[in-house]
Amino acid sequence: MGVLFKGGAIGYDQVMSIPIVKMPFSPEDNEKIAQEARLLLASGQLAMGEKTLLFERAFSEFIGTPYALSVGSGTQALEIIFRALDPSGASVCVPALTFMATAFAPIAAGAKIVLVDVDPATLQMDPEDLRKKMRTDTRAVILVHLGGFISPEYQEIKDIAARGGAVLIEDASHAHGAEICGHKAGTLGLAAAFSFYATKVLTTGEGGMVTSSTESLYSQMQIIRQHGQIRPGSNIHEQFGLNYRPSELNALLGISVMGRAQAIVSSRREAARVYDELLQGTKLTPIKPGTGVLPSYYKYIVLLPHHISRELVKEKLYSLYSQRLAGEVYASTLAEQPFWPRAPETLAEQPFGLNGAKEAARRQICLPIWPGIDPEDQSLLVQRLLEVL
Repeated sequence: MGVLFKGGAIGYDQVMSIPIVKMPFSPEDNEKIAQEARLLLASGQLAMGEKTLLFERAFSEFIGTPYALSVGSGTQALEIIFRALDPSGASVCVPALTFMATAFAPIAAGAKIVLVDVDPATLQMDPEDLRKKMRTDTRAVILVHLGGFISPEYQEIKDIAARGGAVLIEDASHAHGAEICGHKAGTLGLAAAFSFYATKVLTTGEGGMVTSSTESLYSQMQIIRQHGQIRPGSNIHEQFGLNYRPSELNALLGISVMGRAQAIVSSRREAARVYDELLQGTKLTPIKPGTGVLPSYYKYIVLLPHHISRELVKEKLYSLYSQRLAGEVYASTLAEQPFWPRAPETLAEQPFGLNGAKEAARRQICLPIWPGIDPEDQSLLVQRLLEVL
């Protein structure tokens, strides 16, 4: 049965805002977590203990990789991959539409950045622009599963990287449980970085995870995570390393959420299906997955008509209904960030040819989506949005 708009015009005095996000923990989860937390605090083992190992094991089984390494954040997850690769002086290709951490992580490991355009219809890296911008010193290409969508052209992107002697690294911060042709995000490249920040598909408040099928890379990251100690706790530092250790309390939340991981992803997909139906035949263009792609729908991304101002739409929604929209992915391109003029040495070349990314950044809005969102609330939100347009 179709999803219908709630009947009747909405008066300006009928103000009810729909939350941007809700945490996926039930009262029963909260009580169980509180009991486990009391035992954990009594044990005194608050960092990188049994809970971390259990969380890593559950996540590796969920993704389908033999190795999973827990760290303190999604940014740390991406950085530790590049610390292990050691791209000092080499270049790394990064899509021009992503969070700045995607570029900061390889920079922290000594790499220089090349910004690659995206397709404004999919918000994914443009293979043709990547082909033009691969350099002889390119060590890695970062494929960002923006909003929880895997690029339908990921294999072409991976092949372009391989022909240039580069590896494919996944920034899967948005993509817990996303799939393409039966393969999950986190299994598509040499390694993948996930974030468990408070708003993510699967959350532990803060935290990150690296997945990989390469034992040597995994072993190297274990050493780097613990200040370069090959034998943890020995205080013998045999190579460079930093503190990337995770918290047992965050791992405790992770164990809880992993028990419902697939249900959480499925609920997001159902909410996206409702939005798809509501937006059929309207002036709004949802970003749709490519063939064989099952997104995790960290974001439900919609493109506004070319002549419509996002700022005015958001301003009007809030002034009439106290309704906020979820944050964009992203409202500006990486090339527009003020960091680069302050650190020009971190770019392998000056950014150029990023018109697709600029269009995607300018036109997109993101609608609230979370597990268990009420379809009637979704309907009300879309009706208000169309009235504003």
